[in-house]
Amino acid sequence: MNSYNELHPIISFRIKDYQKKKLDNISKKDARFESTTDLVKEILIKYLSGELVENTESKDAKMQDLRLEKLKEEIRYLKIKNDFAENFDQPLSNSARRMIKPAITNNQELSYQSPYDASSQRLQCVDCGILITWNSFDAYIAQIPEYKKHILNKHNRELSAIEKDVLDNLKYEGKSK
Repeated sequence: MNSYNELHPIISFRIKDYQKKKLDNISKKDARFESTTDLVKEILIKYLSGELVENTESKDAKMQDLRLEKLKEEIRYLKIKNDFAENFDQPLSNSARRMIKPAITNNQELSYQSPYDASSQRLQCVDCGILITWNSFDAYIAQIPEYKKHILNKHNRELSAIEKDVLDNLKYEGKSK
């Protein structure tokens, strides 16, 4: 038969004075603890049961997921820059690059897609897909403000940096297809 001392051994150790004072203050503030010893006992029990220790495996997995998300965003950013350069034969402006630079966005979807389709020479709303086309230079001139009005009225937002950059650099190249 085991004695009480074998079933419930006493553990004692020394700590620094400032640590003891800190523990005393915490135990006095919290009504759950009758003494500092009860506080220390609860801390040790929680530590040994793993409640106070963060699981390093889940932390590593979370870090890998964040790295993967960052790489995907960087690839997406490079594709946008390349597509813009191919469509307009010039690099993306500095302000547009700052706006579309990849960032962790807490899963908020932000549209970085260019509204201009160079092969068909037309604009397409990145939110709803409506096509803005023209058959003459005058119609082209009229459609640019129409696109801006559409974004503001139908989608209740301002133009994104890439949309502004596209509209600023857009030149009439003929009738839309």
